Amino acid sequence: MFETRNTMPPAPPGGTRRGLRHLPSSRALAQRGLAALEVALMLPVIAALLYVLVEGGNTIRAYSALTEASRAGARHVVMNDDVAGVQPFVRSLATTLDPNALTATAVKDTGKQMVTVTVKYAYKSVFTSNPYNGDPNDALYTFSASTSMPTP
Repeated sequence: MFETRNTMPPAPPGGTRRGLRHLPSSRALAQRGLAALEVALMLPVIAALLYVLVEGGNTIRAYSALTEASRAGARHVVMNDDVAGVQPFVRSLATTLDPNALTATAVKDTGKQMVTVTVKYAYKSVFTSNPYNGDPNDALYTFSASTSMPTP
């Protein structure tokens, strides 16, 4: 009765038809949408993790510099008997910290023959340079490191 004709020419041997546009299937489109959804859900988690890593690393670096400056300040007072000069000495050692946020005090107890140097640092977050986060001059918290050494 009716004859059906194939309107497309046959594919060349070992190849595909040229000039035809291959459209993605609905399954491929669904997979792409699912991948976008997964990225959208994980992006805040990854951003929070990155924030914690950067801020934690900076906190550890600042506290390490503070404790080392406290030890060196105590050694300086014991060796040179210079209680008044501990503040500039500690500030010269802690070059990675803001010198305006750093205070050092030394107490020499002659009865116990001990010197105690206490260094305090008003820590500021790495991310406070953005003026929309609040007052960038406010300290997040204050570190304190104290070292006691016997005097000779």
